[in-house]
Amino acid sequence: MDKIFNTIHSCRLCDSKHIIEMLNLTDQPPANSLYKSNNEKPQDVPLRLMFCKDCSAVQLGESVDPAYLFNQYVWVTGTSSTAIAYSIDFANNAISRCQSENPKVVEIASNDGTFLKRFLDLGCEVLGVDPAKNIAQIATDNNIPTIAKFFTTEVASEIVEESGHKDIVIARNVLPHVKEIHSVVKGISALLKEDTGLGVIEFHDAGLIWKELHYDSIYHEHLFLFSLKTMSQFLKEHGLHVFDIMPSPISGGSWVIYFSKIEKPKSKKLLSVENDEKDSGLNTAAAWDDFSKKSIAHAEKLKELIFAEEGKILAYGASARSSTLLNFCGIDSQKISAIIDKNPLKHDLFTPGSDIPVISYEEGLKRIVDTKKILLLAWNFQDEIVRDLRESGFEGEFIVPLPNEPHIV
Repeated sequence: MDKIFNTIHSCRLCDSKHIIEMLNLTDQPPANSLYKSNNEKPQDVPLRLMFCKDCSAVQLGESVDPAYLFNQYVWVTGTSSTAIAYSIDFANNAISRCQSENPKVVEIASNDGTFLKRFLDLGCEVLGVDPAKNIAQIATDNNIPTIAKFFTTEVASEIVEESGHKDIVIARNVLPHVKEIHSVVKGISALLKEDTGLGVIEFHDAGLIWKELHYDSIYHEHLFLFSLKTMSQFLKEHGLHVFDIMPSPISGGSWVIYFSKIEKPKSKKLLSVENDEKDSGLNTAAAWDDFSKKSIAHAEKLKELIFAEEGKILAYGASARSSTLLNFCGIDSQKISAIIDKNPLKHDLFTPGSDIPVISYEEGLKRIVDTKKILLLAWNFQDEIVRDLRESGFEGEFIVPLPNEPHIV
């Protein structure tokens, strides 16, 4: 079997050699490498969280081949009602900050086009770029034109040559995934109109990950855990200036930042978040050392809670974050009979490392009648899932692993 990863020896952002290991989440397969029962099981890769002592960037110690991770993808945005509802607010917020009427919009890693559809409905000209050929085809079939490529500076130049500079360039929850991150940010800059272009980046808030112990959001696709400081200073190196910020409900808590190629006055909200982050001590090695110790203790506690249950139980949500949680805690098919998931691309597959079968929502509803407890792996969609299963007749309890301490609902 060919090796699918390499180990870094310097910071991906600033090239410093002063990077130190903070947390080892054990060797485990890439989180979305679900497999069929008759296929060869996916390869294990070290999952280590590192800290750069020079620029404070938190990142993984290994890079998995992007083609392995993203050429065929199993997360589809449109399967989440939370994401669909939020996409409307996201589009309205971006357009309200844009100086152009009927703006031309490009989204990087546009997935199935759920978010671009909102811009299209508001009269914008849209274009998606996504490396997952299967997902890009879904978007194109739904009238969201999508280029099935990894976004790079070269792809940005091709787009400009074909259809000109853009009013809005969006990168939602993509920069933390990107190995060639300098090329992507240079490409964003190249795409944006010089004076009026609006950049919009959404990223999982490292401060919330740290504060609420979201160690399950650490997996091989997420090469970085960005704070506002590390994201802003990286963009500034590429001539891009953050001027506003808003919270997002995605991934259990994210930031959406707005930036441009010209400097603008920072909003009161942005200044407030900058100050709060500085006061928290987030961008220090000591903070992430504390996070590591608490994560290890949490994993032991959750494992004890699950193994105290008689027999096997059901789980809900075969997400990437669930893969990290299960593997780090040592919870597998010995204790979980199946994981319910609405995404049809995951049905009849097995989870990497923990070897648990994934079943459809409809199949899950047949099984919940005889189930007393469900492990809520997709805890970041707790309200939506609990409501749906209660309405479908589930009267038992949910084991909710995060945020913070494991608890019963």
